[in-house]
Amino acid sequence: MLSSFLVVAPAMLALLGIQGATPSLADAVLYGRASVVQTLIAGGADVNQPDAGGMTPLMIAAAQGETAIARMLIAAGADVAATTADGTTALMSAASSNRGEVVRLLIASGASVDAKSAGGMTALMIAAFGGYPDPVRALLEHGADPNAKNNQRRTVLMAGVTGADAAVVQALLGKGADFRVADAGGVVAMTYAAAAGATDAIEALLKRGAKPSGRDLMAAATDCHAPALRLLLASGLKPNEAVDGKAPLLAAARERCVDAVTVLLDKGADINVKDSDGRTALIVAAAGGMLDVARVLLERGADMDVVDGLDRSAWMYASMANREEMAALFKEAKSKK
Repeated sequence: MLSSFLVVAPAMLALLGIQGATPSLADAVLYGRASVVQTLIAGGADVNQPDAGGMTPLMIAAAQGETAIARMLIAAGADVAATTADGTTALMSAASSNRGEVVRLLIASGASVDAKSAGGMTALMIAAFGGYPDPVRALLEHGADPNAKNNQRRTVLMAGVTGADAAVVQALLGKGADFRVADAGGVVAMTYAAAAGATDAIEALLKRGAKPSGRDLMAAATDCHAPALRLLLASGLKPNEAVDGKAPLLAAARERCVDAVTVLLDKGADINVKDSDGRTALIVAAAGGMLDVARVLLERGADMDVVDGLDRSAWMYASMANREEMAALFKEAKSKK
């Protein structure tokens, strides 16, 4: 079918780096060779033939941001609703690669803005998670559901705050995204924002009336997001607010989050708070060899002699074999008392 093309257009094949072989439409699209694409289409190439990964030429053009080629494929009959095995569409491919212009073209060509992948993801969710304002705005302008949920009941807004782009979050909230909705595990958008350390998103949610909880504080502490902790504490949360019996200070200490530990102590966290095993933050630091965390705690007056459920104190853990630096740090702190 393409024998005449192979004879008259060897230069085009050379451009694709596959001289001597019949070029596939998918390869021509991938390398952005519009003239080769045009020739292949004219020669009868199947514009909907997927490559080995299941992507159609239009999906590839969408992911690559090849608007002119995408337009050419659509004019030749490319199916804008085609999907891969996992339900990915060309619109999702464009959204995942921050291709706003292609997103608009596909929507104008009939692509469904609320089509879902096998996991329940929409193009808007994908763009929001990527932190891509242009595709997000384009999708919202054309009616994409700002409250769509995936199979875990995670919302577009949860994806947006995780992506941590302020413009994306503002666009979603402006179109009515509901911050009060919880996912299958009972987690709301504010907790996602705290876990991502997305301070702009937290501020936007606070301005919309969202009420932070201890769960949000724990998420920020566990993931070492000191600025997010400051913001949440400034909103009225208490530094000792425990979740399931776990204190934020202990969570931060376990993850070696020195800045988070410091923020919590600055705001009045109980330095000697214990977990269910009787361990304080200092015991956790001493037992784990966390010199930087232990130093901060000792400087702030943490009790070296409190014992845990095994009747061991931080001092005892610091004095164990192969912990010379930790032991020296404790001796220095002891001498200053």
